[in-house]
Amino acid sequence: MASVIGLRFSSQRTPLLLRPVAASLYGISAAKRTTVRHYSQPRHDHFAFNEFGLISTHVPVPWRYRPSIFSRAGLECTKTHVVETLRGWFSYATMMYHLSGWRKGAFATQAEALCEAMNEAFAAGDVKTLNTMCFPSMAGNLKNDIKRRNAALDWRKVRSVTPPKIVQVTCGRVSTDLTVGQVIVRIDQEQIVTPATRSSASRSSPKPVRVTEYIVLQRLINDPASPWRIFCKIGVPKWDPAFQK
Repeated sequence: MASVIGLRFSSQRTPLLLRPVAASLYGISAAKRTTVRHYSQPRHDHFAFNEFGLISTHVPVPWRYRPSIFSRAGLECTKTHVVETLRGWFSYATMMYHLSGWRKGAFATQAEALCEAMNEAFAAGDVKTLNTMCFPSMAGNLKNDIKRRNAALDWRKVRSVTPPKIVQVTCGRVSTDLTVGQVIVRIDQEQIVTPATRSSASRSSPKPVRVTEYIVLQRLINDPASPWRIFCKIGVPKWDPAFQK
């Protein structure tokens, strides 16, 4: 399913719990370009880019978790919500314009499958696959974790506690002809991670662990050769019930 998103990597899915990547940026109106390389041949044949930075880390706060509208914090929260909602509508329209047939529901399901493939690759120490589906900084962090871990793991999804959900869509312009699309997806699963070298005698049904993650995916939406890749994970918001567990 990951290939439906636009990733190009080996079809072999090898059997992480991944550390959330802290994100402190907020309200950036345009993506920050790190490296863009253009080639003499047409872009759809040869195009490579590194990273543009987080466009936004805003996750809308449900009404039941917001402070009172009559408080200063409540007014600020409402103002932020209105601004980010309008920005999200514009970004969604931009995404639909550049990516024909793009739909939130289908993308969220595909993003969950991509995250699962990343977890499996991390558990197995498959660095090649991680380099394909993640941005360089994310892949680098995972490779460092693999080195420190010094052992392979078995990762398995038990079930999705709640369906994957897109919580934010944002677009940022890098240049006059390059626009970055960013999507944050909430994934809520029960997972099992065990040492790959565990003896058969100790393989008595380990207890599933509930893991809630906010995954950030990015791509150049006006470049057909640009695939969706995982940029990072952001921390679970404090108002999310999963934060308290």
